[in-house]
Amino acid sequence: MRRLVASAAIAAALLASDVVLLTLYLAPEARLRREAIALLLSLWSPVVTAASMSFLAVGLLLTWVGPRVARPPVPGLPFFTLFAFLQATVAAVLYWLNLLGYRHSIPVPFVQALGASAFALSLAAVVLLGAGIDALLYPDRGRSLVAPIVVLAAASCVVAPLALRPGPSAPVRVVPVRVETMTPLRRVVLLGADGLSPAQVEAGLAAGGLPAFAGLARRGAHGPLATLTPTIGPPVWTSIFTGRLPRDHGVKSFASYRLRGSTTAWELLPRGIAVGVLERASLVTTLPVTAASRRAPALWDALNAFGVRAGIVRFWGTHPPERIQGFMVSNHFHRLSRDARAGESLYPPDLLEQVKDRAVAAGDVDPALVAGFVDLSAEAGDGSWRRDLIDRAIAPDLTYQRAGAVLRAAYDPPFFANYFYGLDVVGHAFTRYAEPERFGDVRPEEARLLGHVVERYAEFLGRFIGEVERSLQRGEVLFVVSGYGMVPTPWWRRALSLPWSAPEPSGSHDDAPDGVVFAVGDGIRSGAQLERGSVLDLAPTLLYLMGLPVARDMEGRVWTEILDEEFLRQHPVSFIPSYAGVAATQSAAPAETDLPPLPEETP
Repeated sequence: MRRLVASAAIAAALLASDVVLLTLYLAPEARLRREAIALLLSLWSPVVTAASMSFLAVGLLLTWVGPRVARPPVPGLPFFTLFAFLQATVAAVLYWLNLLGYRHSIPVPFVQALGASAFALSLAAVVLLGAGIDALLYPDRGRSLVAPIVVLAAASCVVAPLALRPGPSAPVRVVPVRVETMTPLRRVVLLGADGLSPAQVEAGLAAGGLPAFAGLARRGAHGPLATLTPTIGPPVWTSIFTGRLPRDHGVKSFASYRLRGSTTAWELLPRGIAVGVLERASLVTTLPVTAASRRAPALWDALNAFGVRAGIVRFWGTHPPERIQGFMVSNHFHRLSRDARAGESLYPPDLLEQVKDRAVAAGDVDPALVAGFVDLSAEAGDGSWRRDLIDRAIAPDLTYQRAGAVLRAAYDPPFFANYFYGLDVVGHAFTRYAEPERFGDVRPEEARLLGHVVERYAEFLGRFIGEVERSLQRGEVLFVVSGYGMVPTPWWRRALSLPWSAPEPSGSHDDAPDGVVFAVGDGIRSGAQLERGSVLDLAPTLLYLMGLPVARDMEGRVWTEILDEEFLRQHPVSFIPSYAGVAATQSAAPAETDLPPLPEETP
């Protein structure tokens, strides 16, 4: 028994060390010496405990029912080779999983080193597997060389990732640049609605639905939009507005983390280590992503640098709102609109007195509107669908549509952007009813009553989009952007859901399904098809359309294939090294007199 416990403890310590090193790969600026105590307490110790218990359980089971090995590869530690193989395999899977999931979020040298470490772990697992198979198939063979090989392979699981991790790169020096104010060539309206995929659009158009989107496709340009991983709102939309990858702009998730015993904000923790369990054990604290999390200039910073005002409503990472030239309504406005802190969700804060009346609570939603999604005469299930459809989708989207409309009408900024999150919400919650055959546990009455919610919500958003398109004037362009699509959650992911965690949503975008973009207006070719579009292309394309230079440190390109040839001939693309230096020279806090008082309107 003592030898079994020793084997399990050594293998568990190796696995825990790999988890700590993986965490350091995801935090390039962190130092092991400085964070050793926090990493030991919050990650290493719980992983050692869980892994030791798991290895012991495997060892006891094999003691009772498994094959006997006459001469184990490591004398005195009969289970060590097996446990070392298991820990190397688990570590390799974790490293590959995080390499694929966070390849856009960590610097390129760390991506390369993480890939090399994942390969080294995989190779160690293969070597350990070979040693174990050899011991089973050839029990009488001498083991003089096998024991050192097993020990070296196990040790390499820690030595290789530790040796391969590069040091942090030197910070880039920002050179301030001053520019003149200018009048934009085009005025742009951008509407965001995540969760809309090319397949959903094609199916809706083929069935004669989605009339607003059909009109956009006919009168303008459209096409699929490649997204990023991790495929979640804050990093994707920050990339849309900066033209930079998450590794550059710094927003990598919904939250950052603080380990017990550390004051450092960790932007990422490894996937697959049950961070939620660590949080419930008070070993990890979640910190919300805020506007201060972004390290790269956003589109409104570039516009403000040239004296162009912007109006931004609701997008991820806009709380607290920035002091921009124009106005900003943060994505917390609908939660704070009737709270004493409501003024903290807008800039300038004196806009609150006029727009707070546009806030829509769940109880204010017209039942006739809800009846367009669900037959209220035949209540479905326990009524829990109401929270997802009304509280989290319809009411907030109506709030920001009304608040955004009144602010745009009053101030008419050359760039206006508004975000609707409801389609993403209903996609997560109601995909199971739209495609019941993929889930198998949907009752027919539920599918009948709730199966059209996603489709009808897309049509509901189409009303907002249609209103904006009809209001376009000469010199204006409308972009409708879904940063990622939505697909049914795979069965294996639902099966792997932990019993103590929340159930997996029925709709998922974890595997980075394409989003979609529509563009219509002055300068957009009718019927054009976008080729190889990416969320990284939005910022360069919008800057070019408005007559501003494109930054060379942006990752995307200008969508010349959807633009009018005459516009392209008259306005060649110009470039600037970066907007970091330009934005740094401008005032981040315009005087409140920059915006006139909002006129009274009848709600």
